[in-house]
Amino acid sequence: MKEQCNKISGKPYEGRNQAELLTAKKINKYESDEWITFLQAKELGLKIKKGSKSIAVFKGFEEFETKGKDGKVRSESRPLGFAHVFNLDQTEKV
Repeated sequence: MKEQCNKISGKPYEGRNQAELLTAKKINKYESDEWITFLQAKELGLKIKKGSKSIAVFKGFEEFETKGKDGKVRSESRPLGFAHVFNLDQTEKV
């Protein structure tokens, strides 16, 4: 089975996102392995079909360094949140 990927970047989704999208594809009988956000669809001249439901995918973590009061540098991370994506089968030309 082909990996689920972002239509614009071509990058495959990783980890749990891959499993979530594969499950949604199978349940909804989508043919496409490509997914896009609402804004990406708009950029491509597409619109999301009325009544379509998005799938939330985790965007990952941002790594950064901070300096404590003691002067030590610490490596930290924070979540970047979620993006809501639609399967390409849920779109149509404007």
